[in-house]
Amino acid sequence: MIGAVAFGFLSDKFGRKKSFIFALVTQGIVGSLTALSPNFYVFTFLRFFVGMLEQGVNITGFIMATELFPPKQRTIFGVAHEFFWAVGGCMVPLFAYFLRDWKSLQTCISLPAVLGICLWWFLPESVVWLVSQGKVKEAEKILEKAAKINRRPLPADCLSDSDKQPLMNGKEDENKKSTKERKTYTIIDLFRTKNLRKITFCVNGIWLVNTMVYYGVCFHFPNLYGDLYINFALGGLVEIPSVAVTLFLLYKVGRRWPLCLMQIVGGIMCIIIPFIPKKSGTVAYIPVALAVVVRFCFNGSFTVIYVYGPEIYPTVCRNTGAGLASSSGRIGGILYPFIGYMSKLNAGKLIGPDLPLFVYGVLSIICSLLALPLPETKNKPLPDTIEDVENYEDFCRRHSNIQKLNREELSSSAEGGGNQETKI
Repeated sequence: MIGAVAFGFLSDKFGRKKSFIFALVTQGIVGSLTALSPNFYVFTFLRFFVGMLEQGVNITGFIMATELFPPKQRTIFGVAHEFFWAVGGCMVPLFAYFLRDWKSLQTCISLPAVLGICLWWFLPESVVWLVSQGKVKEAEKILEKAAKINRRPLPADCLSDSDKQPLMNGKEDENKKSTKERKTYTIIDLFRTKNLRKITFCVNGIWLVNTMVYYGVCFHFPNLYGDLYINFALGGLVEIPSVAVTLFLLYKVGRRWPLCLMQIVGGIMCIIIPFIPKKSGTVAYIPVALAVVVRFCFNGSFTVIYVYGPEIYPTVCRNTGAGLASSSGRIGGILYPFIGYMSKLNAGKLIGPDLPLFVYGVLSIICSLLALPLPETKNKPLPDTIEDVENYEDFCRRHSNIQKLNREELSSSAEGGGNQETKI
């Protein structure tokens, strides 16, 4: 929770690349040191920092993926983040099965992150962030390098007027002055204006409930019939097709309705499971199958909100907004063990040990309504300022007109060059 807020602020202020690589490498080091803990107190102390740094990697890395790609490609690269999360979820029970010693397991899953230092020479800074900070020249250098690698021509004015407007028309001397005087946005700014305040409340509510239900269901698997390792592996394995289906829905339908639908379906499955008779044999596997469906749905909704949330927030406070949302998710992660404790308090009564699933189901269905007031962002440009969010439709229309003019200019230039070459 602290890491999400802290790295949200650091990433908005010092850049995505620096924050991401620092969090990744440091997490690998601290995570490996956890295996050397002499007692529980040192272990808890180090795990606190591992959790904090993990949020820095998670949030900052996803924001970079959101900002480095245009709208049509943004979805697939954002979803790729969740695909590798799913693959990792499948590998954890495999490693745990063969590495029964927790210290060996901790070292095995932590140490590879140190290799992230190599990304410093390959990973570009977010062009969107550079422009928002007045560093137009640096942004243009990155675009020139990308154009050279892709063997594509780069327009003479590769950054539109709307991009340069907050940078005082892109003049270098004014940019430096603007950068020094540039306002530092904080969490308070997320609640100052009407639309941004509405977005913040809805996104944070969705994050809180979705995280609570996702981890609650994951850690409820030991209470289900069957082998612990197999059940957990099935839950991780189903997340791979979940990512694929979610990617299809994001491209074909959008963000808002898939998010709402997945939470409703997952919530209904959670409500059904406690009322299935507890018997042995084939019937005993029905709750396991339904729990796998729940994992499918909530991993899908997680994938959507990871893509959806950063697209709604403006560049000037995108990581701050995403960090606050992730912090709300951590609150959900703190609350789910207390709801899970109901399984012991309610054992033998009407609903039985699966009462937490019933609670998760009701909460997720209620939470699905929070997606309805949010704007659809499919194939829409990323807002740069809070004003863009407050006048989102006008911003999208203006950006579309600018892109259309740029395409016409490129087309005219290409035709002119072709005609000139023919005359020669």
